[in-house]
Amino acid sequence: MAQRKSPFRLCSAPAPRPRDAEQTRAEILRAARLLFATRGYANAGMREIARAAGITPALVVRYFGSKRDLFLAAIETDIGLAPFLGPDRATVGRHIARYFFSKPLRDADTLSILLHAAGDPEVRDLATELLNARVIQPLARWLGPPRAEARAALLLAIISGTWLFRQALPMRAFAGGPDAALASCLAAQIQHVVDGLPEP
Repeated sequence: MAQRKSPFRLCSAPAPRPRDAEQTRAEILRAARLLFATRGYANAGMREIARAAGITPALVVRYFGSKRDLFLAAIETDIGLAPFLGPDRATVGRHIARYFFSKPLRDADTLSILLHAAGDPEVRDLATELLNARVIQPLARWLGPPRAEARAALLLAIISGTWLFRQALPMRAFAGGPDAALASCLAAQIQHVVDGLPEP
């Protein structure tokens, strides 16, 4: 008696698709930024970052080496002056204020990462050096004399201080939609520093 053929064919399991290296790297950085921003450097473990990225801890090490190197890469991806400095120096205050108040709040903001890093001796100096090299010094060169580095630091303090009380420790004054009066005040302060400070 002839055997009947089964209507179901046995198929071999599909070969695993090769992992896209750039996508994997981006997923690791996205997970790392979120955890560094919300939990801080000390409390964000490599295993936890790997789990959030949907990969193994070995892959995190393969792509970034150490946790310290991963932290550096995480803040390097979104630190710089490009979004802030508009084409017209005379209106850069309005440009920065508009950018600042229109930018949506994010859990993985670089300033959140830096704020957490300030309390961690292991990466505080690293974050400070990177901030100086990527923000303060280029901004000082763009500002020019007098007292360029001091003005650059003051600008960073004004912007990051406003951010602090808008996102990390939100104040009622910054709640809701864009506030034209506050944006105008911030723009005037920034423009005053950009235009130069009187000698003491």
